Amino acid sequence: HIWQPAKSQTKGIARGAMPQVKTADYDELISFLRTKNIRLKEMKVKADTLKATQKNFNVDKIASAAQNYSKLHKAKPIIVSADSYIIDGHHRWLGAVNVGGDIRIYKANVNVDELLDAVKEFPKSFTKNINEENE
Repeated sequence: HIWQPAKSQTKGIARGAMPQVKTADYDELISFLRTKNIRLKEMKVKADTLKATQKNFNVDKIASAAQNYSKLHKAKPIIVSADSYIIDGHHRWLGAVNVGGDIRIYKANVNVDELLDAVKEFPKSFTKNINEENE
């Protein structure tokens, strides 16, 4: 059984409205956020201490992320707001939750709404629906 949060346990934002950022653009994103006085601090946390922003997930992607946890937990850190909401990296996070693991994060110094707006303004962010492949 693959665990995923109930819609009521999320901020309720559709996947298609969530900003996505390619790994290759992370350094640029971090610089862009700095211009808005948003700082990201890299750290490792227990995956189950974080909260979902988006409300819909692809179970196959969660299962794959859980299966590949040993590689994925070393992948790019997921982006998290000061109030522990995930902005980018929901499927990797759920993979880690399902194996009871830790995950590397970039924790911002601002809450979810401010961080979400800033990431949406990043020129290289984009959206995609739940069934489109990740990079």
